[in-house]
Amino acid sequence: MKTTFRSEFDVLDGAPYGVVDACVSGSLQGNPAAVVQLDREVPESTLLRLAQLLDEPVTAFLSERADSSGYDLRWFTRNCELRICGHATLAASEWMLERRGDGRAVQWHTKAGVLTADRVDDKVRVSLPETTLHAMDIGTARQLAAALGMEAKECYVAGDDYLAVLYAGEKVMDFKPDIAAIERLACRGVIVTAEYPSAGGEEERDHDIVSRMFAPRISIPEDEVCVSAHLALYPYWSRMLGRRRLNALQPSPRGGALKLESHAHGRVSVTSECRVNTSGIWDANSMGVCR
Repeated sequence: MKTTFRSEFDVLDGAPYGVVDACVSGSLQGNPAAVVQLDREVPESTLLRLAQLLDEPVTAFLSERADSSGYDLRWFTRNCELRICGHATLAASEWMLERRGDGRAVQWHTKAGVLTADRVDDKVRVSLPETTLHAMDIGTARQLAAALGMEAKECYVAGDDYLAVLYAGEKVMDFKPDIAAIERLACRGVIVTAEYPSAGGEEERDHDIVSRMFAPRISIPEDEVCVSAHLALYPYWSRMLGRRRLNALQPSPRGGALKLESHAHGRVSVTSECRVNTSGIWDANSMGVCR
């Protein structure tokens, strides 16, 4: 087994860090993310190794900007840096809002632009950019159907992902993915979605839409709660259902829920309950990094 030398991580000794579950709700456990606050520049290769060491689906690295205009925020999976990650932004926002305790909004400066986070009651709300949907060509749609093992009602290209609208919510909830087949597709991940099933009528539904997300290419076979997927789901379903506010369920093994609405053109406000599991100060020895 290859030894990782502590000297590479010495710069992190004493750094605040935590693990936060985003999009929890009742018995739904949500999606965990590690959060690490840096006080100096750290090489990208070291950030990637730290994400591997922490072994959460995504690690958020944040640092205060020199002009005090907010914080820089970056996201890493176990094998790559992401352009945007919604659930880790919610997690970092919960961690920072709780840590500061001053009630002020947080501004995140990211590769996806400036993101703003604040509190709504006891939940976290983050404003994120919508993802534009594009029609999928017939050849790609056939490849997607083969990977899913079924035809979709509609297919779209959503940024780096493929989006398949299925005929019924039960098909989303019962779907058994062929992860190897999905990994062969030329996309970051595959989102499957449908209207939330209801046998008792509109008034009895707890959720409006249901979705699942599979991204084996970035070391996430099934995303527990993919907030960035909902940046594509919101414009589609708000148009289809004729609603500005949507309650979304992601029935992954842990499961999660979030509320979506639009306050400005091209932006989606995502609100969810988040839970800080651990919060402390980085100690290289305790993280299994040896000399």
